[in-house]
Amino acid sequence: MNRRGHLGTLLLVFGAFILVGYALHAMLSFGGDISKIKAELRALSGKSVAVHKDVLINIEKMVFKAIASSTSVDFEKTFNESIKKLAEEKRASGLNMNVYAKLALGNYSLTFDSVTAKYTLVVNNVFEQTAVENNNVRYLYNLEILFDKSHVISVKSF
Repeated sequence: MNRRGHLGTLLLVFGAFILVGYALHAMLSFGGDISKIKAELRALSGKSVAVHKDVLINIEKMVFKAIASSTSVDFEKTFNESIKKLAEEKRASGLNMNVYAKLALGNYSLTFDSVTAKYTLVVNNVFEQTAVENNNVRYLYNLEILFDKSHVISVKSF
């Protein structure tokens, strides 16, 4: 009789035993603590959110200082000079982000709406990178600041 058809079946059974053995070995040798990993990821998430909120608050304060130090004669020119100077001072903050560098180098757009008498400052492709132990998170966004000649109206990231 022809028994060559049983050779393939025998190899499938043998392969299944190897896969089951490997899966059992992986499950039994896993010594990680899931709660520790979850705590690290929770800490990373919390730190990332706190850094982002802090950056938005600092940017709002910096824009307000630039508004206060700008003259009403040539507001846009003095505002641009002031924001670049203030951003250059913050640039070496030690945080892993590029928002201050973009502002210091003038990589932003400033537009004026004559109907509402409001300015819009937009900084594109901003990133913040936060690390906790071996985990990293990189947050990419665009920043939009709406203000007039007296105060900051809103700061949004999108």
